[in-house]
Amino acid sequence: MIYRTLETNDAPRLGGVFVQGARSASQSRAGDNPLLSAMQRASEQMDGLRASVDEWLGNARARSANARDARGWLTSIDEMQRRLRASETTVSLPDGLRDFAVRHSLMSTSQASGALGAAALDSLSAGVQSMASGASESATVEQIELKQFLSRYENALTLSNAVTAKLRDIMSKITASL
Repeated sequence: MIYRTLETNDAPRLGGVFVQGARSASQSRAGDNPLLSAMQRASEQMDGLRASVDEWLGNARARSANARDARGWLTSIDEMQRRLRASETTVSLPDGLRDFAVRHSLMSTSQASGALGAAALDSLSAGVQSMASGASESATVEQIELKQFLSRYENALTLSNAVTAKLRDIMSKITASL
């Protein structure tokens, strides 16, 4: 495909040798040829969209996993709060919850490793609940981002399809003239 030629930095030279960093004839004429320019633009847009959607999906998956983990730890925290209210004066966090709290900056390492009172546990509970609900609250923002991505994708795809149709038309005219 022509747009693949535009992306290469190696241009063929006499004898089939590729010269690193040289520009091919199609690359140097891409600015002169509106069809090649449009194809290059569509390719750049698709590459940019692909990179942004990969980043967006990674962030969305990470937020979703964090929220799922937070919801899982809420039951443990509720149980510890019940024990504090019943008779115990302090509780210690399980290893997994301690690692989770430190990893997400809900508590310092020293605080999470020690015995916790009711106030510290309430603070941790509020932070974990915020993480658990944050995924659903950010869903609206993610939907807006997704709609913007789809709009840009449709525009790039329309441009790419128009170029492909034009190339098909040119090729059929060339074939008919032969």
